Amino acid sequence: MIDGSQVLIGFLSFFALSLILNWALNVLNRREVLSHRVLPPSLNGIFSLPPSNQTSRNEKSSNHPTVASNSGLTDADRFTKSRAYTLEQLSFDNFSLFYSALLTLVLLCSGLLPWFDKTLLHLCGDGLHRGVLFLVGVTAVPSILKLPLTLYSTFRIEGKFGFNTMTWGLFWRDFAKELAMTLVLGLPLLYALLFLFRFTNSTWWLWAFGLILFFQLGMLVVYPTLIAPLFNRFKPLEESELKSNLLSLAERLHFPAAGIFVMDGSRRSLHSNAYFTGLGKWRRIVLYDTLIRQMDNSELTSILAHEIGHYKRNHIYKMMATQVFMLGSLLFLASLALKWEPLYSAFGFQFSSRPPAVETSSPAVGLFLFLSVFSSLSMLLSPFMNHVSRKHEYEADAYAVLSTDDIPSMRSALIKLSRENLTNLTPHPWYSAFHYSHPSLAERIKALEATKK
Repeated sequence: MIDGSQVLIGFLSFFALSLILNWALNVLNRREVLSHRVLPPSLNGIFSLPPSNQTSRNEKSSNHPTVASNSGLTDADRFTKSRAYTLEQLSFDNFSLFYSALLTLVLLCSGLLPWFDKTLLHLCGDGLHRGVLFLVGVTAVPSILKLPLTLYSTFRIEGKFGFNTMTWGLFWRDFAKELAMTLVLGLPLLYALLFLFRFTNSTWWLWAFGLILFFQLGMLVVYPTLIAPLFNRFKPLEESELKSNLLSLAERLHFPAAGIFVMDGSRRSLHSNAYFTGLGKWRRIVLYDTLIRQMDNSELTSILAHEIGHYKRNHIYKMMATQVFMLGSLLFLASLALKWEPLYSAFGFQFSSRPPAVETSSPAVGLFLFLSVFSSLSMLLSPFMNHVSRKHEYEADAYAVLSTDDIPSMRSALIKLSRENLTNLTPHPWYSAFHYSHPSLAERIKALEATKK
């Protein structure tokens, strides 16, 4: 019979294994980057692009922050800068890794959690407020303690390499908005989940599954139209040759969308991106303003074709189906764990399966402990999920070149995205398997060349 001490030993073993694995992957990736002091022969010419005749929209954007911070560099300089950026991030990741691990161990193994739960019991009684406040507390405190890491990453690392454009005032305004949105949306959801547990018990996980699924689908509609505009400005793309090209492509490929919008990403960062979001008539195409100023019309058309490729190849629905399956499985396992006494005693809690749990732990405690234990195992799923994601990226790239019949534009778009965002050009294969949802630039270029055959 498994007891609490065995559960604790098992958790600490897997936790240590996950920590060592993450550290080892960082070390391997760092060694791989350091071993390439010059641009590898396999990448020669990848950064070399013919001069592009940018449209006048770039001239009109002169009042914006300079996006092409790496545009005046030679291929060798760009590689050196991307290499330095990667090494800086890896050093920071190692520190963050051990700092976060220390916070987790202190929170779970110091006795703070049982003390906090009993304090809430005396203050609130054994009601829904107790469980909600427990979950809010155990997530808020680590988030606050990790805030210095976010500040350092944003203002030190991103600033050092010319990406950060966020002011301190904007940072704290964003922080306040995110906190408000978390409370407005998260608190009702927590109350509903704990209410369902109290009054449905054995079928709790099925009701919770339905509730969370409904919430996530609702967010696909609410987020692009109500929440995202609280943080960024979204303006319809002005009438231009670019807009005509993009709308023509969407129409030709039978891609329904509510419109094409430009997001002021340069207010916070000079990183660039494009995506589509929403469902049905609320679906919209979003281009970062930084991306528009980096790319010419044909490259932006290829990028949109890539995004449409994800839709046409059913990647969105496949990933949603995977996430739904994982959510259902996770909630089912959680429903079993909430009734398993060793999970509670392993971390210093008393337990009773007979509600109400007057002097014992609430279901919120069991849910938090289960998710904490599961997170130490979840990294093992990363290679599988990243493999699927990379496969989807290859398929979307292929769809883009087949639908536009323009390999050079897709190739140059990928190169510009890589060089302007200073992506790692020489990742270690194992690190890539665990951490990269997209193939490396060299891998994507090689796959594009294969489509010619």
